[in-house]
Amino acid sequence: MNGSSTPRRVYLADTGGSEPGFHHVSAVLLFVFLMSMAASSFGKSYTIGLSMHFMRDDYATKIVDTVQSVVARHPGSRVVVTDANGEPQKQLADIENLVVQGVDAIIVIPIDEKAILPAIRKANDRNIPVIAITRIPSAKVLTTVAGSADYANGRASGELLMRATGGKGNVAMIGIPYSLWRIDERERGFLDAIGNSELKIVARQSGLDQAKIQDTVAGILVAHPDLAGIWCAFSNQLVGAADALRSANRRDIALTGIDADKAIIERIRGGWITGAAAQFPGAQGRLAAQAVFAHLEGKTVPAGYDVPVGVVTRANADDMEKKIWGE
Repeated sequence: MNGSSTPRRVYLADTGGSEPGFHHVSAVLLFVFLMSMAASSFGKSYTIGLSMHFMRDDYATKIVDTVQSVVARHPGSRVVVTDANGEPQKQLADIENLVVQGVDAIIVIPIDEKAILPAIRKANDRNIPVIAITRIPSAKVLTTVAGSADYANGRASGELLMRATGGKGNVAMIGIPYSLWRIDERERGFLDAIGNSELKIVARQSGLDQAKIQDTVAGILVAHPDLAGIWCAFSNQLVGAADALRSANRRDIALTGIDADKAIIERIRGGWITGAAAQFPGAQGRLAAQAVFAHLEGKTVPAGYDVPVGVVTRANADDMEKKIWGE
């Protein structure tokens, strides 16, 4: 056409022509387009802080594993886990450090809910959402997972002790040497359960260390040989009390409490623990992590998530172990 040529348009589907440069540019544009689409489908990546009260039992390990499993479904996101090792001031510092790092959200299992309030307020000031596993009174949190579970578990374990003793006789109660909301709630639930019975609390001791609890219970057995039952607030106490009963060969004494770690289920099978109210750490960790991502993605998150109460006995130990600790 008068010796001139008109530039030829090259479409992505075009396989003809003699201008490979156009095809190269088109391929690059297609690659960039597809990558941008893939990135948008994955969504934004986030850093989630997980402040653990300690990492010395099956419950804590399961919480961490479950949260990490949920976060792994969000490519690019990660979890920063801290371990307070049972020290309130360490957990306070842990949460403050997570705030300084600028994490996108913080999940907290408190060792002492009062001690960590200043750090939670710092997270609030930075608009970092805080998700509590068990209730943290006076704290501003996005949501609470298992906020009523401690009272419910205390009551369920008390009712189990009632059934095992026929609601009559002398019992011992093992708590902790200071006030924590979650333990206070467990004790309140237990006391409500036995309140109208003929059970009489003749010994009320406290302690945290498993070996020391074993010694404490051994002393109670000597002081009260007619003891009908024992109630414990958490896992270490149950294991220590069970070992004291085994050493004294006292299968006639009912023993209940809260937590269903693998060592506890083993002693339930052996008949040294009558039964225990179970926490479900897999469900708690999953709900907490899912709430984080729902909020960060702009969805509405309820003020609380309930987790069902389960009681482990010798009759259902195998089934409950799968429900609590299975994948």
